[in-house]
Amino acid sequence: MSNLIPANVKVPAHLAARMGQPSALAQALAGGISGGGGEFPRISIKGSRFRIVEDGAETVLNQTQLDVVIVGANPRLSKAWYAKEWNKDSEPQAPDCYSLDGVGPHPDSTNPQNDLCANCPHNAWGSKVTPNGQQVKACADKKRLAVVAADDATGPVYLLEVTPAALKGLNAYQKELSVHGIAPEIARTRISFDTDASFPKLKFGFGGFLDEETMGAVDDLFGSDKVKEITGETQPAKAAPPPAPRSAPVRQVAPAAPAPAVEEAGEEAPAPAAAAPKRGFGAAKPAAATPAPRAAAPKPAAKPAPAVSSGVDLADEIANMIGDMGTDDA
Repeated sequence: MSNLIPANVKVPAHLAARMGQPSALAQALAGGISGGGGEFPRISIKGSRFRIVEDGAETVLNQTQLDVVIVGANPRLSKAWYAKEWNKDSEPQAPDCYSLDGVGPHPDSTNPQNDLCANCPHNAWGSKVTPNGQQVKACADKKRLAVVAADDATGPVYLLEVTPAALKGLNAYQKELSVHGIAPEIARTRISFDTDASFPKLKFGFGGFLDEETMGAVDDLFGSDKVKEITGETQPAKAAPPPAPRSAPVRQVAPAAPAPAVEEAGEEAPAPAAAAPKRGFGAAKPAAATPAPRAAAPKPAAKPAPAVSSGVDLADEIANMIGDMGTDDA
């Protein structure tokens, strides 16, 4: 047994009932592993750096490891074939032929190679030879996972594609979870890079159990349409085209009075709505609060000046002192 999970790991009370129970997600993770969806936010590993690709923008993260929660996995392997050789310096491109279920080419493939993946020449071992002489498939197997940030489970759901070189490690991680009776959906999965590999290759490790709040958040994601679309198990429904507008009868309408200009009314134009803060990986950390200045200590109250005796009392005291002095001299 490997040492991905400590032997003396302590199971939180709120997860005790889930230990050793059958897990559909565990079966989906192991499915297709032995010994496309660009519109979704995804985690890229180009150049052995974690990158968040979202809304057409790419954010390079500083972290060398990420803690995620796996909330979905396609039980089948997806496949991707490129007509051109891979180049680490080239821009990412869509595969010429790909499949999300490993059965047949996706309808959106620009250059489908065969009706069925099973008997496609590019799906045969040895159809491609790597620079170091290793025989592999020209059409690469991948595993599509849906993950969320373990520290922001209500944030975005990301697509994470596990490449062929990392499938063995994912399978080993899933098997060790199973040996300990841990379903993958109740664990934080730590993903990092294999520093011994000369190309981007992911490693998977146990990062601890989910707290109760996070567990409640991810429970709502399992089996959801959103997650299944990301893993490629279902296709997003295409919106029906809007009905053609009917021609309305022409009516003569009196021209409306022009609205007063904002400047003339002396009013300011409404400010645009503020953009929602970024969630998940790549979100800016909140700025540290500036400590409030300390209030100046109150100055001590001035001591009251000694009371001044009235003129009569002071004269009497002087007279008495002179009288005493005269008595001593006598």
